Amino acid sequence: MPDDSHLPIDPASSAASERAQDPGLFIGIDLGGTKILALIADARGQILARINEPTAHGPDAPVLEQLVRITDDLATQASATLTDICTLAIGIPAAVSPQTGLASLSPNLCLPEDVPLAALLAKRLPGTRILVENDVNLAAYGEAFALAAENGQPVVFLSFGTGVGMGLVIGKTLIRGAFGRGGEIAYLPTGATPHEKAGASQNGLFEDIVGTPGIRARYCEDGETVADLFQRADAGDKHAAKAIEQIAREASVGVAAIQSLLDPQAIVIGGGIGSQDRFRQALARQADSLLPFPCPLQPSRFGSDAGVIGAALFAQQHP
Repeated sequence: MPDDSHLPIDPASSAASERAQDPGLFIGIDLGGTKILALIADARGQILARINEPTAHGPDAPVLEQLVRITDDLATQASATLTDICTLAIGIPAAVSPQTGLASLSPNLCLPEDVPLAALLAKRLPGTRILVENDVNLAAYGEAFALAAENGQPVVFLSFGTGVGMGLVIGKTLIRGAFGRGGEIAYLPTGATPHEKAGASQNGLFEDIVGTPGIRARYCEDGETVADLFQRADAGDKHAAKAIEQIAREASVGVAAIQSLLDPQAIVIGGGIGSQDRFRQALARQADSLLPFPCPLQPSRFGSDAGVIGAALFAQQHP
């Protein structure tokens, strides 16, 4: 795990040297369905404060006021004020339109689809530039910086957890797609009868199979979590180990599709399930068996912090 007191910025780079003269502060927020991770950093990449708390749910979108309060709390912890914040970047579990800023495809966190989140927050945080991006895209952005991807080589971040998401960075540029749906691998058609099942899918055929709800429905015992399944496998339960191998086999279809289409420098695997060594190793074996060339799978360098570090980096690089 890299130094958790600094963002992965190369201090020797000319861009970093120029940015280091900026007195402003930058905030990154990873807004999830169950928790919010947030941090504030200065222009040199030093992390000044962090916050981790449950996401507020309820009528009238209480999460909006929660995000404002978290921003204010981070500034206070950094001995600063809101006027010192240059840019705030937020990663959300949704597709964000590059044209309108509207969020869509957000089954795990119901966000307004008729007003951009950035516009709603701008009314509460005047003077701060607010950027809203897909959360996995921002995680990919952070991982690409840590890899120091050169010569415009693609880097993919693939997250397996409650849902399944993908982010693509080429050089230092996020690839969002024309409508913000680039990397929505959850909707990858898969299975023996995808045409018949697509209409009944809630979160996408690929996610139905390898996301947490699908795994629990097919492989977990009553009341058991996916984490419990992995614990059983690590304790020597052959049935649990076989189930994880099968999950990896199904997930490898998506990995092989990414590799054959993009030929990336690295496919970084993260998320609650993706961070499990047993799953990632099985995934690598299964993906390699599908293609005549290797898949460059790597573990996430930031683990559960990938989204918030990527968001902070994105804010720092887009003041």
